[in-house]
Amino acid sequence: MEQQPTLFKSAMKYGIPMGIIFSINFILATFKSPIVNFLTYFIMFICIYLTYRITCKYRDEHNNGELSYGKGWSFIVLLYFFAAIISSVVKYIYFQFINPEYLSELLNQTLLLLEEFPVNEQDLNINENLENLLSPISYSLQYLWINTMLGALLGLIMAAFTKKEKSIFEE
Repeated sequence: MEQQPTLFKSAMKYGIPMGIIFSINFILATFKSPIVNFLTYFIMFICIYLTYRITCKYRDEHNNGELSYGKGWSFIVLLYFFAAIISSVVKYIYFQFINPEYLSELLNQTLLLLEEFPVNEQDLNINENLENLLSPISYSLQYLWINTMLGALLGLIMAAFTKKEKSIFEE
């Protein structure tokens, strides 16, 4: 008798292609073109659709056609967690090696924006805090948790559409 893959293993397996899509979307978002920016929004909608399809596939092929709301939500959160790990590694490589000036430009834009606001004497260490937040590793890890939280929020809705209880007429 063949053992069904666990929730964790299935989420990891399906999280790899989702992480690649997240990474492609990030790389496209670094371009300053309106057409490419539109494409990134389109890819986000594709990710939502793929989340639905992957969860249904997990339900039907790996979970005997049944999926509770809680297990569906857990699967989606894990799916986004594994996708976020891959995407965060790509972000780190991009910020550290491919375009190291990207975060420093973002820091400069943020500091210019902050100059427009009145600053207290206590807030003088804001520059140092922003520099720490906008380091390649810190920024990449922030997006790991942001993407996972987005998966948790999406999972709250998507799990309701993908749940399927065993029928009372089935054995």
